[in-house]
Amino acid sequence: MQNILILTNIAPNYRKPLWLKLLQTDSFNCSFAYGENLSIGIPQIRMKEFENSSKSNQIQRLKNIWLKNIILFWQLGALAIILKSDYSVVVFLGECYCLSTWLSAIICRLKGARVVFWGHGIYGNESRLKLFLRKNFYRLAHQHLVYGRRAKRLMIALGFKAEDLFVVFNSLDYDRHKAMREQYRTLTKQEVYPFFRNQCLPILLFIGRLTISKRLDILLHAANSINSKKPFLNLVVIGDGPEREKLEKLGQKGIAGKWLHFVGACYLEEKNGRYLSVSDLCVSPGNVGLTAIHSLSFGTPVCTHSNLNNQGPEAEAIVDGYNGFYFKENDVADLIEGIKKWLLINPDRELVRERCFRIIDAYYNPDYQLSVFNRMVSS
Repeated sequence: MQNILILTNIAPNYRKPLWLKLLQTDSFNCSFAYGENLSIGIPQIRMKEFENSSKSNQIQRLKNIWLKNIILFWQLGALAIILKSDYSVVVFLGECYCLSTWLSAIICRLKGARVVFWGHGIYGNESRLKLFLRKNFYRLAHQHLVYGRRAKRLMIALGFKAEDLFVVFNSLDYDRHKAMREQYRTLTKQEVYPFFRNQCLPILLFIGRLTISKRLDILLHAANSINSKKPFLNLVVIGDGPEREKLEKLGQKGIAGKWLHFVGACYLEEKNGRYLSVSDLCVSPGNVGLTAIHSLSFGTPVCTHSNLNNQGPEAEAIVDGYNGFYFKENDVADLIEGIKKWLLINPDRELVRERCFRIIDAYYNPDYQLSVFNRMVSS
């Protein structure tokens, strides 16, 4: 049986279900080495939950050393693990900014271990210098696990072999969400959204950090325009961040009219699941990322912009006109038209809900990801 090491910059909490499946599989022996970076605002796995587990010896902590507080960093302890241990496959985070990965990957190759990079692959918006660096960095690996089919196509176009590229997608807490989606099927808008004046109107939702890159100003301009004569929809914004004050000022009319509500940060998945389950459309005007997977997991279609060069790979989960739609990047008029069209021509909410579930059940879950790991290892 092969011994596999996965080295990663952090241990994000959303990866916990996948980590558990990788630790419990009988197909190979899997170990993890991880660093920490609490400043980025991503909840991380509480390792105390593994301390009394039989798998605790398969998880090691590293120290991330940032070079003068810039994007480059070194993982202290990674080289020691690789030099002292005998792993047949070593999976690294596929980021060239981790300087220790360059040297660690070379040492693994010299030792005869298979090197795998797990990451975004090629984005499609790289400058010439960045593309040059990424291409040469990626060639240190024998194989790649990438988050989307588009990244695979872009890497093939650059000369990487298709048989060495595995699309692993991304996932959240799939089993928990699947149980919750059944539990919330009978919820009503009146139960979940008592703060709206008219809860029967279609409900638009955003969930995530309130940052400039999310372009929520576009969403508020669109909602203000659609509701200019009389309320046609409600809008709920879940999350907090540096843009909140500006957005609340932009949405004063909606707040006063009780068709716009800012919930603030919410880390209780039971509440988030309730909000998502009875909403009609999740709108993420900037890059969408894992918000798309979160929303589709609860049966809510997703709208985001169509410039995939500036998108997260999770945008691929949206099939235009099927479980959501795309609009022209930064185009408020096109967003307004898209929202109106979607809400008017998609009255069968249950059909759309099942379409959302279908894509998650097929690809964006830890079971599918484990099957990709099995194929990658056995290859």
